[in-house]
Formats: sequence, C-alpha cells, structure tokens
Amino acid sequence: MAIKLDYALQETLTNIRRNGFMTLASVLVVAVSMYLVGGVLLGRFAVDRIIELQTRKVEVAVFLSPEVTAEQRTSIQNDLELMPEVAAGGIQYESKEQAYERFKKIFRDQPDIVANTDPEALPESFRVKLRDPEQFEIVNDRLEGRPGILRIQDYRSLLKQFFGVVNDIGRIGLVLVILLVVSAAMIIGTTIRIAIYARRKEIAIMKLVGASNWFIRVPFMLEGVIHGLVGSLAAVALLYATRPFFIRVADHIRFLHVNVSPVEVLTKAGFLLLIFGVVLGALGSLLGLRRFLEV
Repeated sequence: MAIKLDYALQETLTNIRRNGFMTLASVLVVAVSMYLVGGVLLGRFAVDRIIELQTRKVEVAVFLSPEVTAEQRTSIQNDLELMPEVAAGGIQYESKEQAYERFKKIFRDQPDIVANTDPEALPESFRVKLRDPEQFEIVNDRLEGRPGILRIQDYRSLLKQFFGVVNDIGRIGLVLVILLVVSAAMIIGTTIRIAIYARRKEIAIMKLVGASNWFIRVPFMLEGVIHGLVGSLAAVALLYATRPFFIRVADHIRFLHVNVSPVEVLTKAGFLLLIFGVVLGALGSLLGLRRFLEV
C-alpha cells in the first residue's frame, strides 16, 4: 500500500490524543534534555569566545622586586625593547598605583578584598606582548634571575589551568546530558510501544489486508519526531526566556568578556537543538518499533 501524507498525519494525531499523558511526559523529558543540551552549547560558545579573546591579548608580566633601582628598571626595559620576540610597542610599564587601580577594577564586586589591600603590597611590572606567545621560554631564559626581577609570569599557564577546569566541568555536564537524552529516547520509545499495543487489533487487521510494514510504521515514527520537535521548540523558548540568568552569571566573570546573545540562542543553539530533537524523536520511534512485527 502506498503511504499518503494526510493518512499518516491523521493516524499520528490519533495516537497522540489516545496517549495524552505519556505524550506530555515524553515532550517534557525531551524539553528538559534539550534545554540542558542548549546550556552546554551556549557554554561552549562562551568558552570559545573567551579563549579567542584572552589568547589574542595574552601577555607576559615581568614583576619587579620591591628593592629594584631606577637603573635596573631602565636596563630591563631597554633589554625588552631590543628583543625581536617582543611585539612593536608591546611593552607597558605598570607602577604600584596603576597595579592597584587594575586590582580595584577586577575585584570591584568584593570591596573587603580591596579594602584590605594596600598599593604597596602590589609589585610594579612590565606588561609585555610577544609576537608569538609560544616564545615565552626564550624571553624567560634571558631575564630570569636578573637583579631587580621578582618573577616572570606567563599568563598562558593560568589560562590553561582555567580552561582545564572549565573543560572538566563541561565533560561532566556532557555525561549528564547524554544520560538525559538516552532517557528521553527511551520514554519516546515506550510511548510508541504503548500506542502500538493500544492499536494492536487494528494493526493485525491491516496486516491481514496487505498493509506493508512501513505503511503501519510511518505514523508512529512521525509521532516520535513530533515529540522531539515540540520538546526542542519548548527548550529553545525556555533558553531564550532564561537568557537573563546566563547574563547574570556572566556578570560575575565580566573581565572574561562572556556574553550570551539572542542570535546564538535563536540561531546557533536553536537550530542545533531542533536537529537534535528530530533525530532523538526518530531514534526513540525506532526503539519503540524494534519488535513491531511481534505485536
């Protein structure tokens, strides 16, 4: 028998009406799963942006000791300016007062820390941008141990530690999302099997009069796809509605320039979630139809 679209849609809607409670449960589980997937995607977009921005402006900090003399400071600056690894105009001297102003901006939301810190506690330094950040070791070897230098800090190492923690958290989130997605697929499959069981007599009659397996399967597969699609649409709407929450979280680490734009929610994340939802619904349907010929 040839499959007609209007027949398939009509049968799909009939199955959905007959199993309203299970359909609602299935859609809600899909929505929660896709919402978490969307959160992971937005987090990934934000981390990628942070890596790009922070790597672009990564610098080497040459911290000067409290006992540094004016001659030593000038000598260090001259040597830095002569190094071919240093970018043109990439040397900036930062006094204790300037370091304190930077400190206050970074910790402006933590006044107790600022109040208990004195400008004299912060070292003066040279902020150095390299032509290639990978050349830090060369610069470090030339300056390390010189009189007047307290320590040399490569901020790439700090970024690597930070992003390592972020990636570990992302992996844990991904495992949880996978578990939820598998659960959603199983619930969709269970819903489809319940629909098949409820109509087992009709299906048996259809097979007796010559209906093909695919003629019978398509409405149930469409039902699973609809579950996934509706759940994904709900997840996208929820992501957009809770965007202010992501912005508030980003405000606490504003120095990293994190932002979740509506474009990313509605296009990048939304498009991917709709695809995931349809695929999830189709896989759940196939799971429910796996023993179809035995009903």
